Amino acid sequence: MNRVLTLVSAVAFVFSVMFLFSHECAATQQFAKDTGKKCLDCHKKIPKKGDKDMQLTELGQKFKENGNKMPK
Repeated sequence: MNRVLTLVSAVAFVFSVMFLFSHECAATQQFAKDTGKKCLDCHKKIPKKGDKDMQLTELGQKFKENGNKMPK
C-alpha cells in the first residue's frame, strides 16, 4: 500500500509541475514578483494566449521601447 501511495504521489507531482510550466504567463508572474507591478499596470486588458494586440498602457509602451526593462 505504501508503494502505491508513493507512486500516485510521484505521478501527481510530475503532472503538477508539467501543468505549472505549460502556461505562457510564467514569465509575467516572475516579472510581477520582481517588480511588484500588476499585469494591468502595463496592459489595458489582460492578454489571452495567442493575443496579437497587446493594448499597452503608457508604462507598458515605455517598457517595450526600453528593451523590456523598467523605464527610469
